[in-house]
Amino acid sequence: MLQEQLIQTGGFRNVGPTDARTGFQLRIRSPYYRGLWADLIERPTVIVDDEEFDGRDIRWSLPDGDYTFAELQESTDARWPMGTAAMLTVPRDGGLRRGIHDVTLVLRLRMSYIPEELQPSIWTATRKSVIVK
Repeated sequence: MLQEQLIQTGGFRNVGPTDARTGFQLRIRSPYYRGLWADLIERPTVIVDDEEFDGRDIRWSLPDGDYTFAELQESTDARWPMGTAAMLTVPRDGGLRRGIHDVTLVLRLRMSYIPEELQPSIWTATRKSVIVK
């Protein structure tokens, strides 16, 4: 079930085997009510416990495939449909420690029908999320 919040409660977890964590994942929903072509997504900012992660390094999992940020920008047919969560995979050696984390996402989206000088639209969300293993 897709939740109303930008940062979803499920899907926040470490990636990789316990002894070789390669990063973490964050499940998000699109704040835009129509769905969005992937090349209209601008570089996101993810902040966990005051550590900022560069959006250029974040991988996106959308219903039609997995993409680096550069691949999203080059795509002509990838789409983030309304009502479908995206999974962001953030590289970080060792992943995150178990426990509660303060997670912030700054998401910048361009809309094809809004004048360039008024772009991008920016959504910011912060919530506490838990890594269980």
